[in-house]
Parts: sequence; C-alpha cells; structure tokens
Amino acid sequence: MLRGARPSADEVGGAPSQRPSWLPGPVRDVLVGVATGVLSLLLVVVPTVLGWLLDPRPGASLAEPLGAGSSLWLLVQGAHLGAGATKVAFVPLALGALVVWLASRGAGRALETSDVDDEFLGDLLPRSVTAVAARWWLGYAVTVGLASALTLVGSLPLRWLSLPVPVLVVPALALVLAVRRLSRGADVLGPRFDVLVPPETARRAAGPAVRGLAMLLGLATLTVLAAVFVRWDAVSGLQGEIGAGFLGGLLLTGAQAAALPNLALWVVALLAGPGFSVVDGAHTSLAGSASGLMPLVPVLGAMPGPGPWPWFARLLVLVPVLVGAYVGRRSLNAVARLSSLRTKASVAVLACVVVAVVIGLLDGLGGGSLGAYRLSDIGAHALSTAVAVGGELLVGALAVVAWDAWRLRR
Repeated sequence: MLRGARPSADEVGGAPSQRPSWLPGPVRDVLVGVATGVLSLLLVVVPTVLGWLLDPRPGASLAEPLGAGSSLWLLVQGAHLGAGATKVAFVPLALGALVVWLASRGAGRALETSDVDDEFLGDLLPRSVTAVAARWWLGYAVTVGLASALTLVGSLPLRWLSLPVPVLVVPALALVLAVRRLSRGADVLGPRFDVLVPPETARRAAGPAVRGLAMLLGLATLTVLAAVFVRWDAVSGLQGEIGAGFLGGLLLTGAQAAALPNLALWVVALLAGPGFSVVDGAHTSLAGSASGLMPLVPVLGAMPGPGPWPWFARLLVLVPVLVGAYVGRRSLNAVARLSSLRTKASVAVLACVVVAVVIGLLDGLGGGSLGAYRLSDIGAHALSTAVAVGGELLVGALAVVAWDAWRLRR
C-alpha cells in the first residue's frame, strides 16, 4: 500500500525514466552485460597485447597474446589454467577485487532502468529487478564465453571445470553489490530477507572484526613493503635481469602490485606460525628460511636469506596476539560498560572468528599454484593459517576481556 501511494515522477515534476525507442529494454540489459565484461576484459588484454607488440615471438600471430590475455582475465576471476600436471591457480586479489567492482558498476547501470515498485518474485526481489539482473548476467556470460573461446588460440589453456567461477560466482557477487546500492534508495528486498537480520551479537562484532582485519592485513602489507625497501638492490637486480624494457617493466610492476594482498597473507601466515613456501622445499617460518630455486619474480628478491633466524624472531607470534587484544578492546567499546561477561566475551570471540575465517577464505581464493612439480603448491596453507590466527587472536581478545572484568570487580 505504501509503495502504491508514492507519487510518480510526473506528479513531482521530474522526468520519468524512459528507454530509447530504438533499443528495446531487454536488448539494452544484455548489451550492458556484454559491455561490462568487454571493458573488464580489455583491462587485461590490452596490456598483454602491448607487451607482445614490443617483443613479438618469431612466427607468432596476434591471436596468441589475445588468447593469453583472455586466459589471464579468466584466471583473475578464479578460473584455473594449464594442462596435465601444470596448473596455474593464483588470483592476484587486488586485480580480482577490481574486476568484481567493475562488474558491480555495470550491473548497477543495468538495474537503473528496473521498476523497483514492481511486485515481488517469490517475496525476494521485484520482478523487474530480477529480470534485468538475469539479462545482464546473460550478457556477461556471453563475454566469458568469448574469452573462453579465445583461450583456444593462446598458450595458456583453460581448465574447463573451473569455468563456473567466472560465469556464476563473479557475476553473483557483482549483482549482490549492485542490489545493495539500489536498496539504499528504494525498498527492493522482499519479506524473505527479513529472516537474514543478524543477531545483536553479530552486529556488535562486525565493527571490531573489520578493524582487526584491517590492522592485521595492514601490518602484513607494511612488512612486505619494508622488506622490498631493505632488499631493494636484490629486487631491482632481478627486475633488470628479466630485461622487460620500460613498458614491460611497468606491466611487471603492476602485476606484482596486484599480488600485494596475496603476499600480505603469506606474511600473516608467517607471523601466525605456519609460515609459507615459495616453492616446494623452500619453507619460511619464524624458525628460519630454507633455500630453493626461486621463480624469476623480482619481488621474491625481498625474501630473507636461507638459514636459521635468531631466537627473538619467534616473538613475532605476539603480533596476532596484540591484534587480538585490539579486537577485544574494540569489542568492549561496542557493548555497554555494565554488560555481562558472557556478552562481552561472545562479541570478542565472534569478532576473532570472523577475522580468522576471512583470512582463510582470502588465502584459499588467492590460490596456491603457479605450475607443476615444485610450483604446484606455493604460499600458505589456508586452513592452518586460519586456525593459528584465530587461536592467537582469541588469546589476546579474551585476555583483555578478562582484565576488564577483573577491574570491574575491584
């Protein structure tokens, strides 16, 4: 009844939303989806083609860089590449987040023409919003299909069983973000979403969890940047040995910057205790670093030299504990001062668990394979890292909560 009582655009003096007569609405929605995918694809294909034009292989055609760029675009969205024992499953998280964000902007453009006052479909979303989203999804899937076909002429074959990730998961995330933005100005969520209201403990734990995650990843990122600065001679020396040239060097630097969140997760695993491996047999932990034949990636020149580390390096495990203490303090600030100990502990524990789960999911999403044999399992183990981080965060958070309870009883 309230939606029916809203004044129309003509009544308030505004111009009603009209589609161009020469382009039917369904066709426009599909084309917006195609354009969204194409623009995202060009972000990867254009630099790949430019790099190839500067140093083309003898006898190779332009189809090869087009196929390679298409493969890399699908890789960024979670698809796997390779054939036989060779498997490439490494997602630069910064670039992956950029692709999802661009897709959400395109989905938002398509949803602008939907009728948010239409009747709900299954008490979930308005029929018009659902129809526009489905047509946009179809257009995006067409671009993914085109990119998949181009991989057949490149040197990086696609593992077809992983194709559902860029076809289903990435557009779904983009549509969730787009619908969320649309719901800020209109009532587009049906009654079935009412059951998804989080409990009070979860709402109070959200803020501390976000701050704790940001602090943990921020400290790890600063550690990576500091290591690059300290060992800049080795990093720049490897960059020069590759001989990529000016534009190739810029592309290589951009690719390494896109993988900075992945490297930060490796540092989190190092601080938590499990450590990480760049290649099989070259494990780095708080006890020391083992040697191994590293891939020719300049940023890996910032790795510490092989050998045992001094005993006080093990004290770095206190970093996640201190972050947990910060989460515990923020959790206490999120509840009333005289709340029960159970309430305070519940908020702190849930916040720590959320941080650990997100760390594990990001690490698993980032992947851990750059080839075959010694490169088939690189990085940190997601489950071990999540468990270690969660336990250390809980130690710090519960210590702060217990200290607060002791002070109140004095």
